[in-house]
Amino acid sequence: MAKPLGPWPGMFYGIPILASLDIGTAACAWALRRIALRPGSDQQRHDRSWAITAAWGMLVSNQLLLVVLMMAVVLTRSTCAGTLGTVTASAIYPLGLLALSTLAWSLFTIVVARAARR
Repeated sequence: MAKPLGPWPGMFYGIPILASLDIGTAACAWALRRIALRPGSDQQRHDRSWAITAAWGMLVSNQLLLVVLMMAVVLTRSTCAGTLGTVTASAIYPLGLLALSTLAWSLFTIVVARAARR
């Protein structure tokens, strides 16, 4: 039998996801701070802040949607999920719809912000 790699064998995908969320959150916080301290009109700062927030929303919702899709694939292909699998599915399918709608809102917000600049 193969020995699991590292102290947390279930974190093979989790560590890169958490690292990208940490780096992305720090970058968005830094960008929001720069926008808040930058001279300019309130409307320009507001529009730029919305775009940065939407970019962070794309980062988070994209990864959440991928995790939910992986869980859904495992649950649908497993024959031994039982009651816990049904409860989990009833929780992750609405979470997947929420992630999909958040991803669409974030993408729309970024596209509108870019179109307004032109």
